[in-house]
Amino acid sequence: MDIKEYQHAPELVEAVQVEGGNVEAVVSWINTYSNLKGIVGQTAIRGRSAEYVDMQTQEGMRRAGLGDYVCHDGAGEFWPVSKSIFERRFAELPGGAE
Repeated sequence: MDIKEYQHAPELVEAVQVEGGNVEAVVSWINTYSNLKGIVGQTAIRGRSAEYVDMQTQEGMRRAGLGDYVCHDGAGEFWPVSKSIFERRFAELPGGAE
């Protein structure tokens, strides 16, 4: 077995937490800035017990549930990150965009 060392490169991303009142806005953001073609973001069907956002990524369809974060690299790539992982690995920059 050949074990190698790797460094997790710091990356600057834009991110938003998926909350009940902002699901449609998150989908609109994804659909406006994604570099993938076609419909890449969609909301859950109303009336289900949970709301979420499905998005097309380079690795296939991924889902961000309530409380999860949607990240954007500024170059058209979007991906979901669970709340627990996001809060351990990312720190908000002071004076960030709103």
